[in-house]
Amino acid sequence: MARVTTKSAKMEATKVAPTPNPYLMAVLTAVLAGIFSIMGSYYTTNSQAREAIAQKQFEYRVLAYTALLEKIDHIKAPVISQILTIGSMTDHLTTDGEIQEFEDRIARFLKKHSTQDIYWQLNADLNSLRLQGTPRVAEICDDILNSLLLRDHEIVWSKYPADLVAVHDRWSTNQDIRQAYGWTERVSSDERLMIVMISRLTQALIGQLRKEIHGSST
Repeated sequence: MARVTTKSAKMEATKVAPTPNPYLMAVLTAVLAGIFSIMGSYYTTNSQAREAIAQKQFEYRVLAYTALLEKIDHIKAPVISQILTIGSMTDHLTTDGEIQEFEDRIARFLKKHSTQDIYWQLNADLNSLRLQGTPRVAEICDDILNSLLLRDHEIVWSKYPADLVAVHDRWSTNQDIRQAYGWTERVSSDERLMIVMISRLTQALIGQLRKEIHGSST
């Protein structure tokens, strides 16, 4: 009985491990290589697609920004251009004559353009920016319209530079205590504040557009 067991043990020891089927291994290797190749192509294509979409979005954005800047430069956006011109006068209001000219310009502008007319024209000029622009650009566009509608309380002024906030605070405060000496009031306090702040916010918008076009958007 011991001899049989020993003989069996020797036979087990001399057995050769089975060799994998080379054809099966080749097929398996090819299948795995194909899977990894497909996965790699998918992720590469997906990444390239995202980059292409982002590039197109940037191109559309720049076109929208450039279109508005060119309209302002060539006076093709009369409402915005006139408001910017009137608003620029606020830096030089030292004499009674300058203050009176400022009042007269606002009065003539508002006589020619009703608030509804201004709203529709501004909304039309800013619409493409709100659709194609960054969230910050869209926010400034909304704030311009809020200022037109006398909704200053809806504007988050802390998001703007200190000098712009100071202008708003100064003009907002002065409207309640200011009395005309040496010049004649032609517009209401709200109308005066509205024109001043639309001008300042539009200047902020122009600065943001130029900043983003040159690739330094935050």
